[in-house]
Amino acid sequence: MLSAYRVLDLSDESGLLCGQILADLGADVIQIEPRAGSPARRLAPRRTHEASGEARGEASGGAQDEGSLFWAAYTRNKRSLALDLESAADRGLLLGLAAGADFWIECERPGRMAELGLGYEELASIQPGIVYVSITPFGQTGPKAHWRGRDLTQVAAGGFAYLSGDADGPPTRVRVPQAHAQAGADAAVGALIAHHQRRRSGRGQHVDVSAQQSVTLANMYRTLDAAVGMAPAQRIAGGLQAGGVLIPIRHRCRDGWVTLGPAVLPSTGHFMQRLLAWAAEEGFCEPALAEEDWGSFGLRIGAGQLPPNAYEPVQSALDAFFADKTHAEVMRAAVERRLLVAPVLGVDEIVESEQLAERGYAVTVAREGEGGDRDRYPGPFAKFGRAPIRYRRPPPRLDEHGAELRAEAPRRPAPCGSEPADSLPLAGVKILDLFWVIAGPAATRMLADYGATVVRVESSKKLDTLRVSPPWQHTQPHPEGAAGFQSANANKLGITLDLSQEAGREIVRDLTRWADVVTESFAPGVMAARGLGWEQLRRIKPDLVMLSSCIMGQTGPWRDFTGFGRLAVSLAGFQPLASWPGRPPSGPFGAYTDAIAARYNALAILAALEYRERTGEGQYIDLSQTEAALHFLAPAFLDWSVNGQVEGPAGNEDDACFPHGMFPSAGEDRWVAIAVGEEEEWRALCEVMGRRDLLERRKERNTVEDALAAWTRPREAGEIEEALQARGVPAHAALDTPGLYADPQLRHRGHFIEIAHDIYGTTTVESSRLRLSRSPARTPERALSLGRDNRHVLESLLGYSPARVAELEAAGALA
Repeated sequence: MLSAYRVLDLSDESGLLCGQILADLGADVIQIEPRAGSPARRLAPRRTHEASGEARGEASGGAQDEGSLFWAAYTRNKRSLALDLESAADRGLLLGLAAGADFWIECERPGRMAELGLGYEELASIQPGIVYVSITPFGQTGPKAHWRGRDLTQVAAGGFAYLSGDADGPPTRVRVPQAHAQAGADAAVGALIAHHQRRRSGRGQHVDVSAQQSVTLANMYRTLDAAVGMAPAQRIAGGLQAGGVLIPIRHRCRDGWVTLGPAVLPSTGHFMQRLLAWAAEEGFCEPALAEEDWGSFGLRIGAGQLPPNAYEPVQSALDAFFADKTHAEVMRAAVERRLLVAPVLGVDEIVESEQLAERGYAVTVAREGEGGDRDRYPGPFAKFGRAPIRYRRPPPRLDEHGAELRAEAPRRPAPCGSEPADSLPLAGVKILDLFWVIAGPAATRMLADYGATVVRVESSKKLDTLRVSPPWQHTQPHPEGAAGFQSANANKLGITLDLSQEAGREIVRDLTRWADVVTESFAPGVMAARGLGWEQLRRIKPDLVMLSSCIMGQTGPWRDFTGFGRLAVSLAGFQPLASWPGRPPSGPFGAYTDAIAARYNALAILAALEYRERTGEGQYIDLSQTEAALHFLAPAFLDWSVNGQVEGPAGNEDDACFPHGMFPSAGEDRWVAIAVGEEEEWRALCEVMGRRDLLERRKERNTVEDALAAWTRPREAGEIEEALQARGVPAHAALDTPGLYADPQLRHRGHFIEIAHDIYGTTTVESSRLRLSRSPARTPERALSLGRDNRHVLESLLGYSPARVAELEAAGALA
């Protein structure tokens, strides 16, 4: 889909995913590396069958070091060119390539590229159409712009770490780095948004991505707690909290653990009824327990209308019930009975699952020549009907393509238009949005921010789960006061439809005629059963782009698995990777894979629109949330498929850094993340602590950690991070939700936006996480109440008469 374009990717491990996404979509991506090779080539995991016999996490550091599976995970489909950016001759070669490039990706400290004569202004002077993407820990400007970051400190700065882990332990990260992936995926979205504007105007722009701000999407909008007066979210692995009452969702089974979805909400209570009916069939509880009003249970116990121990009989029954079940039995029942429950799988179990096998997910990438590697990779993040993703190249060896690139004739950038550059990048794009919760709506919010007209369809008869999920205005549950819903759907038009009525479905058909894109996240087959499937809608709109997004995809033995991102986290292998040895799996906070799928949903739409613009052809896209999420675990995927190794729980340990962890600071449940890599950082840490006696004792891990904790414990987190950052040591407080609201860097980037609200006067939503130099995102103005835009959409967009709209209202079709 992007085969007409060239990308120069100067990133290291902080930005490799952005370039790989563009490469997977067809772009010619040239990885620019130092002469000694990218630092990412030395990262764990590593091939265990290398002749050098290197230990896990250790690399030779030589120019021919090719054993890193982290590098392999994020560089397929790229070419490699080794250059010394301190060399005038090599910079000249790079500027020559830039003159014919369409995208540029870098992740140096702010200002470094300009010092080398390779900043955005310099490149735009020789290629005005270049889209220049910068990925940094905190963004290009602001009080923390020059702070150093590593994965641990960035998930701490974004609030995700504070919410992840056990309540009686420290904040916990995912063992496979995630901050770079969240920022990289956002950067790819930003690059394609800027590209859509460039196609019309011929002018590129600077895309500024902050890893801290990208990470906040994983907080499921709890970043807004303090802004709307919500009680702060707590770290409560293994349960849901309702008004201070913990509802356990984690149970042992015969071969591991299972986890439940949020089956005590108005939109999900029927799932709990089905689960308890199954348990009653087998004699583990009374049938009457299944008849409880589970849809209101969470709200009632949170409001004090039920005693705090009201859930205990259910917990005891389910503990006994699941104890004799296997992962396979639970998964089979979840599919057949449509239950909100999932086994907690390891990466190996999902990679070798019958679901991925039937969908042909894993892709073997082979290097030419006898004895070349044949490695299984995570497959395409989505199945595109017209222009499928193909893996064309294995990860490149250092400077593998240097000779051909140095010898090639000058290239011209892809042709673009010359319209005025004053419109938003996606102005004129029309989207009918039948998504719900986070994974879909957060994607279309990204597009609405940059000019797309998005009509969001919901129903007052079956409320979106986000409307009944915190954070709520003033901590009071109300469907119009759910700040997460407002944030996921800002800048959209909203209508309510009853799709059980033919009149409601006919409106969807009319909106399809109007739209360029239709998105939906119903269970597989539901849209087709209503006469609104791909085959039916493409007859109405032949060049339609349609995206279906669900947990497991549209095909396969698990296609009917019903769930939310919280369950996909369990199925995709995340839970064991964010846990502690000897303890139950805690996993990352909330529906983490929703945050991942949101980026890939947006990317799928943007890429399909680009393809349609060039060819006139629409297409159908099948996106499995679980399959997309595995790209954020690609190094662990390869560790299993290449080495046969599976990472176990390891808390906050890291292969390359020590000390590396969450250390206590002054106050209750206050922590600071410290991640020490290079020897200079270690020396600086010892000097700041006043413990030069530790300089030669770094390998005495317990001694070092005890000394560091003793130093941090009486000090404020802000004091610690300031002192260490001043000496170049990556450190950051593990921010809770009030801390995020007060954070000066997020404030500098305008992360919190106050908008009008019909009931509360005002509420607050999160801003776009992207900063485009010439195309600032639209500022949301007003909260989206149920059915707010019914008349506007039907009368102004579809041309219905007021009388017809009144008839539809009277018939209940607009409910």
